[in-house]
Amino acid sequence: MPRKKPDEMSFLEHLEELRVRILWILGAAAAGTAGAFYFSPRLVELLLAPGAGKFQYIKPAEAFVVYLAVSFIAGLVVTSPFIFYQIWRFVAPGLLPKEKRYALPFVVATSACFAAGVVFGYYMLFPAMRFFRSFETETLTADWTLGSYASLALRLLLAVGLVFEAPVVIFFLARLRIVSPKFLTAKWKYVVLFVFILAAALTPGPDVFTQSILAVPLLILYLISIGVAWLAYPKGEPEEEEAPAEAEEEPRRPSPYAG
Repeated sequence: MPRKKPDEMSFLEHLEELRVRILWILGAAAAGTAGAFYFSPRLVELLLAPGAGKFQYIKPAEAFVVYLAVSFIAGLVVTSPFIFYQIWRFVAPGLLPKEKRYALPFVVATSACFAAGVVFGYYMLFPAMRFFRSFETETLTADWTLGSYASLALRLLLAVGLVFEAPVVIFFLARLRIVSPKFLTAKWKYVVLFVFILAAALTPGPDVFTQSILAVPLLILYLISIGVAWLAYPKGEPEEEEAPAEAEEEPRRPSPYAG
């Protein structure tokens, strides 16, 4: 049976379509996690490398949970092309035919950006952990638990991976004329405030250094996104319709037929 057009689908049919896509995404994430769990010992070793020390776990299931969480992040990276394809399939019926040609670039770009963000976040862990271990003295020893370290590291990896999607999202929003380069440039003050609030929410603890590790790449990506918006925004079309406002400001000439 051919798929209905978006304007022909009822609200319940839209919910059913969303449910199907979510099930496909959850299935892909579960399969990726299961496959990555086979390599979890090596993946955990890589995750612990920036910590440059030994870790202890004080709860019976703590190590297993960390192994599972690491496998989940690795599974997301591996299955991200399929996951982003399902997202595209959900939104594609509402797009114009000329906009649907971006399916392959969307899937490739979002998957590549997510993987690049996770890798970038991983290498950011090395200076961050060196900073935290710099407070060790003869009387202070950094005996971190496996769960606390993995929680911080994996949250940063996932957050930076999602943040790296910003240029792709801005590209399509600008291409569809939903946002304009002028709008993005004008709102930079609010973006800076939002970035640091988001960084504080995603990083445990009140330390400014950890928050800056996430905030600085966010701000750099925002600047890149503005450049992407300038390239993607349709050329030869005004960003804002100012003609009606100007017309209202012009003084009206008296009618020659008046009085």
